[in-house]
Amino acid sequence: MPDLNPSRATMDIKPHPNYSRILLAVNSLTAHAQALNSVWYRCVETSFAHEIISGEGARMHGGRWNPIGSFRAVYLSDAPETALREYLARARRMKWPDHKSLPMVMAGVEVKVRRVLDLRVPEVLATVEPLLKAERLHWRSIQSRRETVSQAIGRAVREAGLQGLLAVSQQVKAGLNLVLFPDKFGRHDKLSAPKLKVLD
Repeated sequence: MPDLNPSRATMDIKPHPNYSRILLAVNSLTAHAQALNSVWYRCVETSFAHEIISGEGARMHGGRWNPIGSFRAVYLSDAPETALREYLARARRMKWPDHKSLPMVMAGVEVKVRRVLDLRVPEVLATVEPLLKAERLHWRSIQSRRETVSQAIGRAVREAGLQGLLAVSQQVKAGLNLVLFPDKFGRHDKLSAPKLKVLD
């Protein structure tokens, strides 16, 4: 059962104006949550190899499914190709030539969690998709001013007591991204990556 009095995530920006409605909608979908036990992938710059699954970068800078300055979120992809495309897309948005993005580290991450909301499930999609389509501007263009609708959905998933969500990649049509909230893990949940040493 979802937590009816969830602890509020501290944020550096204004919450989405319809957050209460979004939280109610997400709470109604928690019965569709499913377990995951598989390997996912992530690429990072070599300087961040030691914290590939910390989620701190997303907490500080925000991501599609978590607001700036809110809570830790670990973004993973279903395949090495998806992870690489996600990594390169970020660098290209910042106008870095591809060679400036290299070298990088890719790791396979073992995930074992009990309750993840798959946004592709028809009943879930029917609720979430209209919310996403109602926001005309791209989330990156407004996230510095206020929480975006996708970030509000991610925050609601976390506050409903779930450990993460599954969403279609915006970079690879057939790819999937998994977003996990480590502070919602229980003793039977697992998130582990190889121990990587960074050489000077």
